[in-house]
Amino acid sequence: MAHSHWVMTAALPAFLIEAFFYLGSVFKEPRDWIGRVGPPRLRAALLWVSAVIPYCVFALTADTFQRNAFYLLAALSAILAFWYVLLPRRPAYDFGFLVIAAAPIIARVFPRIYVSPDPHLRVDVLGHLMWIRLAIAALFTFRHWNPGEFGFWPRYREWRTGLLWYAVSAIPIIAMALAIHDVHFEPLHGPWWRVAAIVIGTFFGVLWIVALSEELFFRGVIERGLLDSWKSPAVAIVISSLLFGVVHLWFHDYPDWRRAVTASLLGAACGFAYWQSGSVRSPMVTHAFVVATWRMFFK
Repeated sequence: MAHSHWVMTAALPAFLIEAFFYLGSVFKEPRDWIGRVGPPRLRAALLWVSAVIPYCVFALTADTFQRNAFYLLAALSAILAFWYVLLPRRPAYDFGFLVIAAAPIIARVFPRIYVSPDPHLRVDVLGHLMWIRLAIAALFTFRHWNPGEFGFWPRYREWRTGLLWYAVSAIPIIAMALAIHDVHFEPLHGPWWRVAAIVIGTFFGVLWIVALSEELFFRGVIERGLLDSWKSPAVAIVISSLLFGVVHLWFHDYPDWRRAVTASLLGAACGFAYWQSGSVRSPMVTHAFVVATWRMFFK
C-alpha cells in the first residue's frame, strides 16, 4: 500500500502518456499525419517536446525531478529528434544515428534519469519506450527510411517465416549457450497457469518492444542498407548479426562475450528471416519465440 500513491498518481499517468506516443510511432497512419504537420523543424520540436513530457509528469508528481537528469534527457532527445532535420541523408550520418540511438541503452543512462521513489520498483522502462519511439519517428518521418513491412502484428506468412527460422535455430542457439555456459537449465516452476502467463507475457513483451526495436534497427536498417549497397545477402546477414552480438557485450558485465556469441547466432537466424520475407515482423517472431523459450527453460 505504501507504493500505491506514487504508482497511481505519477507512474500510471506517465506510462499512459508514453504508451499513447509509442503506439503513434508504430502505426503508419499517425506517422503519416505527423509527417504532414508544418515544416520539418516544427515536427522535430514537437517530437522533442513529446519526449520530455512523460518524464516531467512522472518526476514532478513523484518528487524525483532532478535538473541535471532533465537537462541530459532534453539534450539526448533533441539530438535524436533533430538529427535528420539538420544533417543530410547519407550513409555516414545513418551510422552516426545508429550509434547515438544505441549509446544510452548500452551506457544504461535511463535508470539514472528516471529515478523511482522505491529502489525495488524500476520505472526506467519509460525512458526505453521513449527512446525507441523517438528513433522510429525520426527514421520514418525525417529519414523516410523503408525497412519493409513493419508493425505490431505479423501477417500469416510472417508468422510462418518467423516460426520456421525459430525451429531451425532454437536447438543450435541453446546448444551453444549451454556449451559456453551462457545459461543453465532451470525450468520455470509453479502452477501451469502461472508459467503460461509468464511465457505468454514474455513473448508479447519481447515481440512488441524489444524485438520490434532491435529488429527494426539491425535488420530493417543495417541489413537493409547492406543488402541495397552490396547486393550480398551473406555479407548483410553476417555483418548485421555480428553487430547485434557486439551490442550484447554490455548485456551483463563488459565484456560479456558469452551473450555476444549467443546473440550473434540469434541475429543470424533473424537475418535469414528478414532476407526471406523482406519484413521486419518475421524476425520479430523468431526473436520473441527464442527469448520466450529461453525464459521458460533456462536462466
